[in-house]
Amino acid sequence: MKSVYTFRRALINCVGMAFVAGLSLFLLVYVGHGEAKRTYQQFQVEKLVAQGQIIQKTMDTFLRGGHPVSQFVGFHTKVGSILASDQSIAAMGVFDRSGEAVFAGGLDSVPLLPESHDMPGSTPNDTDLREDDRYLQVVLPLRNRFEQVGSLAVTTPKQIIAEEVMAKFKPLFLIAAISAAGFGMFVAIGAPFLTGRRERWLQYVYALTFLGVSIAVIATLIALYSDGAQSKTKALADSLGERLNSIVTFGLNITEIEGLDQVIDDYQRLNPDISAAGLTVDGIVQIHTDRAAVGKHWRAEPRVYEYVVDLTRPGGRDIQIAVATPADIVYRQIIRSVKNFTAVFVASAFAAGIFLQLAGSVRRARSSGDAADSPPPPDDPEESDLKLVKPVFFIAIVAEHLSYAFLPQFMYQVVENSGMHAGSVSLIFMAYYLSFALSLVPAGHFAQHFSPRPLMYMGLCLASVGLGLLVLEPNYYVVLLARAVSGIGQGMLFIGVQSFILATAAENRKTQGAAIIVFGFQGGMISGMAIGSLLVTQIRPEGVFALAALMAALMALYTVALVPRVSSRTLLDPNHGGSLQVLFRDLGKVLRNFEFLRTMFLVGVPAKAVLTGVVIFGLPVLMTQANYAQEDIGQILMVYAAAVVLASGHASRAVDHSGKTVSALFFGCILSGVGLIMIGLIGWGPVANQADSSVAMTLLLIAGVAIVGIAHGFINAPVVTHVANSELAAATGETSATAAYRFLERIGHVAGPFIVGQLFIFSNRDPMVVTWIGAAIALLGVLFILKPTTAQASYS
Repeated sequence: MKSVYTFRRALINCVGMAFVAGLSLFLLVYVGHGEAKRTYQQFQVEKLVAQGQIIQKTMDTFLRGGHPVSQFVGFHTKVGSILASDQSIAAMGVFDRSGEAVFAGGLDSVPLLPESHDMPGSTPNDTDLREDDRYLQVVLPLRNRFEQVGSLAVTTPKQIIAEEVMAKFKPLFLIAAISAAGFGMFVAIGAPFLTGRRERWLQYVYALTFLGVSIAVIATLIALYSDGAQSKTKALADSLGERLNSIVTFGLNITEIEGLDQVIDDYQRLNPDISAAGLTVDGIVQIHTDRAAVGKHWRAEPRVYEYVVDLTRPGGRDIQIAVATPADIVYRQIIRSVKNFTAVFVASAFAAGIFLQLAGSVRRARSSGDAADSPPPPDDPEESDLKLVKPVFFIAIVAEHLSYAFLPQFMYQVVENSGMHAGSVSLIFMAYYLSFALSLVPAGHFAQHFSPRPLMYMGLCLASVGLGLLVLEPNYYVVLLARAVSGIGQGMLFIGVQSFILATAAENRKTQGAAIIVFGFQGGMISGMAIGSLLVTQIRPEGVFALAALMAALMALYTVALVPRVSSRTLLDPNHGGSLQVLFRDLGKVLRNFEFLRTMFLVGVPAKAVLTGVVIFGLPVLMTQANYAQEDIGQILMVYAAAVVLASGHASRAVDHSGKTVSALFFGCILSGVGLIMIGLIGWGPVANQADSSVAMTLLLIAGVAIVGIAHGFINAPVVTHVANSELAAATGETSATAAYRFLERIGHVAGPFIVGQLFIFSNRDPMVVTWIGAAIALLGVLFILKPTTAQASYS
């Protein structure tokens, strides 16, 4: 008998799917809004600099004559014309060396703001960018022949920038809401038909929905950035015109003044976004940054923003200054935004996949409560239970990894503020991994005798507490405690999820159950680092920690409400690896086996040490040192996780087909060494000292990180198979051998940050340290493949 598709079930489908899509789309628009605000602010800052240079140039000429700042005449007249033409400028003021106001135009109440050492963005030349809660301020120096005698401050309210950006983005939030509702309606209407192969249409429509909103966001960014670029071009032209206006004012023949070409060349050098600048007299180019254009009519180039300042006096010759900036400055910013949107799409795709399955399971679970004549849901209870637990592990990993793109830098700042030695940073990372490892055995013992469900929600609560402590401007010892608590929570959760899967999955679904752990960790790592690295620039580290703590707490409530309790009798197994006595007995056996120790210390432990020491701890530090943006750090770390996911499937199939685990592990070690060597080369002189080394460094980083990820894909699963197929496993049992290996390989997790941290101290954070680590890893791979001639130690 066919199932009745009721209006209630259609409504549940619609609301659930609209909510899932809405989260992703609103995240996309929110990230786009942050990108727009940051980039548009940079355009405005550069415009303020150009406007300030108009006054600065005039005053510097006066001051070089030996006159004091207070005797300058005409400040209010010149500033008044600028303020009248640009409503975004709230005030322009001159301050002496002590910071006292000398002249003020616009709002008299805006003082010289204190210096900001951590301001995002950049300003040309030797200008400063300062801010408080209400204003952005560009400060330009005023100098006489010998020294700086004062400052010129140009101030704009932050609210103006925020309002201009929000005015463009308000329609996008409505578009996102309509698109999410449309996706929900599509699922609600098409649910009876989206079965079998047609389920793929759900993914296609979701991707198209995301793509459509992305195009709308990009179009908005182009319009906004174009406005910013044009206002900047106008300000640059006005500034250059002011420099030459005095010549025309005094009635001099501008074509007979020597050195004007050098003035325009210097102006282009100081403002590298200018693609062309020139002076025309009666329509003929007299001076141009491109000497081939001199003597010809001024010709506007395609794909540029151009602004012309008319310097003509009444009855005089037609004199104009033209400045052009390339439209590419807009599209360079757009490309960066597209890169960030791609990261959001990948992250949301993982999350959407999880929650689409979850919504289906919840829907089918509820449908079982429908009319008595309705047939049972198509999924059996075991499969539904597995889908219910998927979000628990995935969201927990996302919450933990939201901060990984900036966590090492944050820890260094905490250590510095606490007056501790820089080497103490590695102890914070060790605290997390050591607490994680030590929590596994007692958690396994609890799961064996009771139920895994309390481990899940208690672990999530501890993870939430640990992340929440980081919001409170903590000192070193609070951070150490917070990471230890998070480690215990994540360890409990891991054992809880693993035990739940083992207890509920049928024999023919054990692989699907194991895939929840693999997918949850790698997918959660990718999603967390992608989203966190984009959000940190908008809500700061404290906001990211608060969001992560909230996510963990909500998933604890979800676990209590929806994850079913598993009977302890299902789990009780005297040979289960979670038993303390069994584990210690197995450790005594494996630690006397030479081949096991070779595998662990030449392959497994070094791979985990590279993961935690280099990828998670060292790489963000080195990239921050090289002035990479937070989102770039998170996205390069994403490359590692994605490479692991892609390589793991291929490596697992190849090893299962050939049975050659030794070759796979050797290949993984050599490949890991090569990738690490490439990463370290960003500190090598011939690369680092190139005129334009940023492109070469980025390519080396991406390639190196990808190769390390591929290498770990050839190690993570095959090394467990290698242990399971060993003579030791045949004697002690496959489960005992692999459980002991899984426990002992966490030595690498704990040791990695400590080793890399100490090497950073001795080398002053020289990236070449990573190259030497890569050489060591490759050497260990060679030692692993060289079979010893001595007999293995007895395992009995």
